[in-house]
Amino acid sequence: MKFARWKIFVFCLSIFAAGTAAMAQLPISFGNLTIENGLSQNSVIAIAQDRAGFLWFGTRQGLNRYDGYQFKIYRNSSSNPNSISGNEAQALLTDAAGQLWVGTPYGLNRYDQEKDAFINITKKNGLSANYIESIYEDADSNLWVGTINGLNLLTDKRKNRFRTFLFNPNKSDAVNRISCIFRDKDKNIWVGTGRGLVCMTFKNGTYTYKVFRHKNGDASSLNSDYVTAIAADQQQNLWIGTDNGIALFNPSGKNFRTFRHNNLDPGSLIHNDVREIRQDDKELLWIGTQEGLSILDPETMKFNNYQHEPEVKGSLSHNSIHSIFQDNAKTMWVGTYFGGVNFAYPIATRFTIYQNSKLRPSISGNVISSIVEDKNGSLWIATEGAGLNYADLKHNVYRNYKTNPDNPNSITSNLIKIMCADRSGNGDLIIGTHYGGLNIFSPATGKFRHIVNVKNDKNVPGTAEIIALLHDSRGTLWVGSMNGLSVLRKKNGFFDWRTSKSPLDKFVHKGRYGVTALFEDREKNLWMGTTAGLYRYNFNTKQLHSFLKNETDSTRLYSDFINCISQSKAGKILIGTYFGGFSIYDPATNHFKSYEEKDGLANDNVLGIIEDDKENLWISTANGLSEFNAGIKKFRNYTKSDGLAGNEFNARSYFKSSRGEIFFGGLNGLSSFYPSNIQTNTFTAPVVFTGLKLFNQPVVVNGPDQLLKEHMMLTRQLIFKHDQNHFTIGFALLNYIKSDKNKYAYKLEGYDKGWNYAETPSATYTNLPSGKYQFKVRGINNDGIPGINLASTIIRIMPPIWASWWAYLIYIFIFSIILFLIVRYLFIRALLKRSEDVQKMKLNFFTYVSHEIRTPLTLILGPLETLSKTTKDNPEINNQILPIRNNAERLMRLITELMDFRKAETGHLKLSVANGDIIGFIKEIFQSFQHLATVHQIQYSFNCEQEEIELYFDWAQLEKVLFNLLSNAFKFTSDKGRISVSASATAEQVIIKVRDNGKGIPYESQNKLFSDFFQVDEPGSSHIGSGIGLALSKSIVEAHGGSIAIESSPASNENPGDTCFTVTLKKGKAHFKASELTGTSEQAGSYQLYTGSLHQSAAVSEKGPKKTGAETILLVEDNPEIRQMLRGYLNTDYEVRESEDGLKGWQTATELLPDLIICDIMMPVMDGLKLCSKLKTDERTSHIPVILLTAKSTHVQQMDGLETGADSYVTKPFSIDLLKLNVRNLLQSRKTMRQKFSQQVTLQPQNVTISSVEHTFMTKMLQYIEDHMGDQDFNIPELAAHIGMSQPVLYKKIRAITDLSVNDFIKTIRLKKAAQLFVQKKYNVSEISYLVGFNDPKYFSREFRKQFGQSPKEYVNALPAAGSVD
Repeated sequence: MKFARWKIFVFCLSIFAAGTAAMAQLPISFGNLTIENGLSQNSVIAIAQDRAGFLWFGTRQGLNRYDGYQFKIYRNSSSNPNSISGNEAQALLTDAAGQLWVGTPYGLNRYDQEKDAFINITKKNGLSANYIESIYEDADSNLWVGTINGLNLLTDKRKNRFRTFLFNPNKSDAVNRISCIFRDKDKNIWVGTGRGLVCMTFKNGTYTYKVFRHKNGDASSLNSDYVTAIAADQQQNLWIGTDNGIALFNPSGKNFRTFRHNNLDPGSLIHNDVREIRQDDKELLWIGTQEGLSILDPETMKFNNYQHEPEVKGSLSHNSIHSIFQDNAKTMWVGTYFGGVNFAYPIATRFTIYQNSKLRPSISGNVISSIVEDKNGSLWIATEGAGLNYADLKHNVYRNYKTNPDNPNSITSNLIKIMCADRSGNGDLIIGTHYGGLNIFSPATGKFRHIVNVKNDKNVPGTAEIIALLHDSRGTLWVGSMNGLSVLRKKNGFFDWRTSKSPLDKFVHKGRYGVTALFEDREKNLWMGTTAGLYRYNFNTKQLHSFLKNETDSTRLYSDFINCISQSKAGKILIGTYFGGFSIYDPATNHFKSYEEKDGLANDNVLGIIEDDKENLWISTANGLSEFNAGIKKFRNYTKSDGLAGNEFNARSYFKSSRGEIFFGGLNGLSSFYPSNIQTNTFTAPVVFTGLKLFNQPVVVNGPDQLLKEHMMLTRQLIFKHDQNHFTIGFALLNYIKSDKNKYAYKLEGYDKGWNYAETPSATYTNLPSGKYQFKVRGINNDGIPGINLASTIIRIMPPIWASWWAYLIYIFIFSIILFLIVRYLFIRALLKRSEDVQKMKLNFFTYVSHEIRTPLTLILGPLETLSKTTKDNPEINNQILPIRNNAERLMRLITELMDFRKAETGHLKLSVANGDIIGFIKEIFQSFQHLATVHQIQYSFNCEQEEIELYFDWAQLEKVLFNLLSNAFKFTSDKGRISVSASATAEQVIIKVRDNGKGIPYESQNKLFSDFFQVDEPGSSHIGSGIGLALSKSIVEAHGGSIAIESSPASNENPGDTCFTVTLKKGKAHFKASELTGTSEQAGSYQLYTGSLHQSAAVSEKGPKKTGAETILLVEDNPEIRQMLRGYLNTDYEVRESEDGLKGWQTATELLPDLIICDIMMPVMDGLKLCSKLKTDERTSHIPVILLTAKSTHVQQMDGLETGADSYVTKPFSIDLLKLNVRNLLQSRKTMRQKFSQQVTLQPQNVTISSVEHTFMTKMLQYIEDHMGDQDFNIPELAAHIGMSQPVLYKKIRAITDLSVNDFIKTIRLKKAAQLFVQKKYNVSEISYLVGFNDPKYFSREFRKQFGQSPKEYVNALPAAGSVD
């Protein structure tokens, strides 16, 4: 029975000890890094920090370098001799020189930071064994290495030579297995082994040693022979860790005091199997064991113990501890065997969180909506969905109140939105819930009294959630919801059973906007926050002020949606808004000062604001907690990583207790803290470069890309090739205290315009132009403290080969050569152009002169033609006139030849090719020179074996070639000489030869003979020419696809000359363009060579009838002689009027409306083309035929004239008979058009061939007449006004087109309309007469008979047989 009681006692004591141990863990909260964070493996056996600030973690599967953001893992690679010797890094040390040493089962490794590689040191270098257990450096910078087979002292760092110490000649003895090393204040070396503790003393140049071992039965002896750790406290007391507790060495007695785990003593060592002992900066000893962590205070000899507890946030991740280390920021790192590495920050952000738990007393839900404190300091905590909680935090007692449908005194809903205390002091709570529930809760009775919150003045119950409550100093309860503002007052000490609408509701509750916050300031003013603005009501003045946002005024609110309202000690109003930040209202200035995320606020959705005792503001938001120092206007932000329950807080869920503790409720629990317990991390960490990636692949030192010659951290310059245009630079602020909150700013000078701000420690650049840049990066830690340095490196982007400096030299050289050639070319071209311009000037001169000669030639040929015809009966006079006429025509041919040459030169020579007999053509030209041959007694012969040869050629152009060749032959052949013409044909060609025995052509001139304006320089020669004949001939022959050649032997004293021109022409028509083929050979029959063909043609044409009427012709010509000549020829048949320029011609034409206009093109004031265009586009004159006279005979010039609407185009000089025929034919066509129109029955003018302008004019006029068809008062003045013409002009226009007067034209249209109506057979004669505008049916019948030759009745009766009327 006693034994049972003893067991119960021990069990209860154990529970108490465990609870006490759990309570002792509260001051320290651990974070954790595992394989999920990037660690290579969760067994962290060794920890160190290098001189740069990187943390190194040795695991069983690789060595890890940690920069606060990511791990870089080093593993053994058999193919890389510079890799670590083994993957199990079980000993780490950074010596006084900053050298990192790594011990593995396969040797010692020295890390080469410059090359980011390892130098392997093994037994070959003098080590006693490759299996490294420990590494230690004493105060004299001596490096000691413990192995499984002895202790080693590094004696030569350059050659890596060691001195070995064995404590037993048998290497395999456990005393030679060195697990730990330490030097005390007396310079004794203490060595922990597998079989005892060894003390080595250096005296007289040699070491002596003493071994301490455990003695059974001797409590003062070493507690175990297996020594695992050695450390000294601040008083230099030596502490020994073994597998059976820890021992404190007594130097005077050379004995030990043992400390072991005691189940009955919660302040004892947590476990006896000790792996590591490390002193922190607070003089405490951290002891790692197999079952947890003990922290020993050497002064009190008390242990605080820490173990892994799944339900406790911030506990150790695992109990088996193998390594402990304190970094330069005083953070403690604890390596476990299965739980990764733990860390404990030296600064405290001591947030306490309250969350729902099923294993211990706790609140009922995690969504906290409101907190209220009672008079005893206990809390009432409202939740959304889990009811009301009572929390006695001192005694860890919780009670929960939820709705119960069977209990009418329970709360109306578990979803509580707002809660406040009754200010009367009775301890009651006023609770607003979901669906409009308002509850008065009495903690004394535990009962809820239900109050109806009205919706409107009619006292209809509201259903909107109650989200704002205020029990003011006057005893009024203000209730805010989406239904607006209500009030509730007490009667006889109790609140009424329902609320009533406040008189202020109509001002603050507008439409769908609701009341979200209520507050009473120290001046007893009522502040009302709504979803549409902020309002203040002064009870003394009865005035309501509104405060609304103004985006253009920074002294106004940034948002109209108000979340919370409070007041600072200084009397300023603090307003939290929905995504408008928080604002401070100063009543003295009536201005708001607002702060947003860009100013440092955690989030713009501000949900609660509390001022602490130091007048700093604590602001809960939708994404973290902000501390605002009102003095320096700076923010400090806190998140879940700082110990908060969560980052997202809830609206209206904030409270400050009577003890100064601040509470903020969120969506994941309740967080509380004392502002004085929140410390700042002032450690200034360095910013370093951690790595480089090229195209997202890590770059290694001395890798194939040769980018890094040394570690990125030491690299001062990076040189990239032009195609290495996608790289990432890694960097880190080596602050490990809440490193996830480190922030960075980086800039690439020469590329970035400003600093780039980031939370991820890397920067990526792509497609940088070649050049020199400087990359800079700076960082701030979790509390906004800047890093100790600004890291920078030079970056050079090399240009491609084609953009290098020497490439540009080559470019400049090539460019210089090209520029020289261009300048030379332009100079030569300028010279050639100058020569060409001179030649063109010559040609243009001849062309213009020949053009001007055409006009007087016209005046000569015209009278000559008349005289030639009138003097046929007088041979004497006629024989004198004929030579004059022939020479005038010859002159015309020369002028035409010059102009043809101009066409050929400008590429405007157009062929008109047809099939014909080339032999007959040559014979005609041959015969034209027969008379000349007879006169000069020249033997003149034509030779051809074939009677006919069919060939496609242009008759007019080829005639010029043959005429030119024969002319030259006769010109240079002396009397009694010999000239022959021959023609022959092959299957594909026709060959024409002109041969003479004249003077011949010098050999030096033959290759220039066909050049423009070239003439053989022959002294004493009387032959004068233009030098263009042969050049023109060559152009014409080549245009035919043929060739012309010369063979000539100059005459000598002994022998006459011999010259032969050969023209070769191709058969067929494939070498001609389709536009050059006429398709007929009519030229052959009509072609006459240099005769009066025009006169003969005119004589033939005169056989037709001649117009003898009184038609009017207007002559518009600036040359009075031509006007006089034309008037003399035309006034016998027509009435002729004259105008001397285009403008006067236009004025005369619009007044006179002649029947035809003859107009020259080149005239002053207004030229003929412009006049013709105006005539043809004006409704008054568009019907008048126009004949253009000009000396411009090119195809393009004729096209220009005809495009203006001209009816005919006659070139100067012209045949009078041809001109008369053109005049007669045009007038006759107009007469025919009028007759055709007058015979039409239908009204559409398009049935008549008239111009588009006349078409429009007729359509317009016919439409207007038809619109007024039944109007008997319709008259000519009305029609003229509508058409826009005077009555005389309209009369002439209608007469010219239809040969009718205007009255007759209108009457004809009406009668034609009547004929169409008769076809429909719907109306009788009288009805139709009225429909078409006749007021007398008899008159209508008479006029109808005149028009159609039969009465209306006869016309109708004839319809079935005749069909429809046309």
